[in-house]
Amino acid sequence: MTVLVFRGLGVFHHDIGRALVSIVLLSMASAASYGLGAVLQHQAAVKEPPELSMRAGLLVRLARRPMWLVGNALDGVGYLFQFLALRRGSLCLVEPLLVLSLVFALPVAAWLDDRPISRSELTSSGVIATGLALFLAPAHPGLGHPNASGYTWVILSAVIAALCGVAVLLARGRSHLRSAVFLAVGSGTAFGYVAAVTERTGHLLEGGLVQMLETWTPYALLGGAVVALMLTQSAFHAGALRLSLPTLTIAQPLVAIIIGIWVFGEHINTRGLAPVLEVLGLVLVSAGVFALAQSPVIGGTKR
Repeated sequence: MTVLVFRGLGVFHHDIGRALVSIVLLSMASAASYGLGAVLQHQAAVKEPPELSMRAGLLVRLARRPMWLVGNALDGVGYLFQFLALRRGSLCLVEPLLVLSLVFALPVAAWLDDRPISRSELTSSGVIATGLALFLAPAHPGLGHPNASGYTWVILSAVIAALCGVAVLLARGRSHLRSAVFLAVGSGTAFGYVAAVTERTGHLLEGGLVQMLETWTPYALLGGAVVALMLTQSAFHAGALRLSLPTLTIAQPLVAIIIGIWVFGEHINTRGLAPVLEVLGLVLVSAGVFALAQSPVIGGTKR
């Protein structure tokens, strides 16, 4: 799997020379941490009463569960790796690689459920890696300039907040399965925004911690992270991981890529057959993610 991704990455230049390998490794380490954390958080969240969804009481109760705390610690480690990757690389490169979180979650979920990993699950993992290589190789993701105007950030923040609000409204009064999907879409949207603010914050740190703290970015980062955390735990709480985790896994990089292109001016190759291959790669990634999530190992826990 990893070999396929590296081969796909190896045929393009990311405008940052030797740093490419470190960006890829940091992104994969982030994906592994996020994947392990998601499995542990879901194992804890799904045991809480349904009426706690989207309430602060859910986080209070979960904070008493050691498994959930370990899962959040792994999220913290994953975020650190993601932060370091985004200081050097672009959203269009780093965020798609985080899709591998589901692949890394597979052996942990299998161990917790005491189930073997099947050939179809391994095949799905291979499809995800192949899709990533097929997207990244022709895309030639290029660095942008995360210094958009304050007006642009206000508009972006408002749009993200509205999308998350709509996701919450659509989740209310629905079945557990539909609620899990809508809340996961909101969570992925929030995390895509958090990734964009993270990249901006990382670049501001080059001017020093004090200068960074004098801007709005760390506070928007904190607010976005709290919203994303609440939506994620509510999505995990609403139903089986087979719906919430893959939806979140796909939504986050898609939102981040859109922000990277339209707000940061990041480059993706659109000449010749490149767009066709890129779309095909994303389709394969999505198909592989959802196929893997239907396996008993990933989606076996139900209400």
